[in-house]
Amino acid sequence: MKILIVGDVFSKLGRESLERNVKKIKEQEKINFLIVNGENISHGKGMNEGHYKWLLEQGVNVITLGNHSFNQKSIYNFIDDVSNVVRPYNYPKEEHGKGYTTVNYNGTKITVFQMMGKVLMDNEMLCPFQSTKKLLEEVKSDVYICDFHAETTSEKIAFGYAFSGKVQIIFGTHTHVQTNDARILEEGTAYITDVGMTGPLDGVIGVDKGVILDRYLNGGKMRFTPQETGKSQFCAIIVEIDENTKKATGIKTINIKE
Repeated sequence: MKILIVGDVFSKLGRESLERNVKKIKEQEKINFLIVNGENISHGKGMNEGHYKWLLEQGVNVITLGNHSFNQKSIYNFIDDVSNVVRPYNYPKEEHGKGYTTVNYNGTKITVFQMMGKVLMDNEMLCPFQSTKKLLEEVKSDVYICDFHAETTSEKIAFGYAFSGKVQIIFGTHTHVQTNDARILEEGTAYITDVGMTGPLDGVIGVDKGVILDRYLNGGKMRFTPQETGKSQFCAIIVEIDENTKKATGIKTINIKE
């Protein structure tokens, strides 16, 4: 089984890059299952109802979110009713939507869940390590896939080791820069610290570079706006799962600059 995971789709250039590349990659690589992080897809913050429907038209099986899960108010129109959108599991109190989903794919139960890190993150979250232990005890599945939405490389790497052999795929999101450490851990978990961003190449992690440079150079306070011109990038990983052993057997990165 081949699983394609696309990192943080950011605003207009991200949507255009996804549409240009995902169908071609699915056909060339014979992809069976597609996961996309969509928490930045609507003007850089959140996912509105229109872009949710658009992602389904692109053949996405599961959409993960993150710290901007509820920035677009139209998400409340559908998030409680659908089973293919996953927001962070470790919210400290009951929240709209679901922290995981289980999909039956050709007789294989695939559970996709998301945890949000605690280090250098604005949101007050429950411990992602203890929350993952709880989920694995309560949700029985053949394959577990975790989107670990966190800021620091240290927390992400520690999480990978903590659940190596228990979660088949652990992929980092949120920092928008693809890391060069995609590998199979000793216990058979496919791991990468950050998948990277699908969106503007010329901005600063998606935001208009002029806005960010003004902040650093002049102490400016212009509102964050997406970089809507220039080159784009498509960042993703492909993971192979042995359908008999249910272990990850391969992982490779995709980084297309256009």
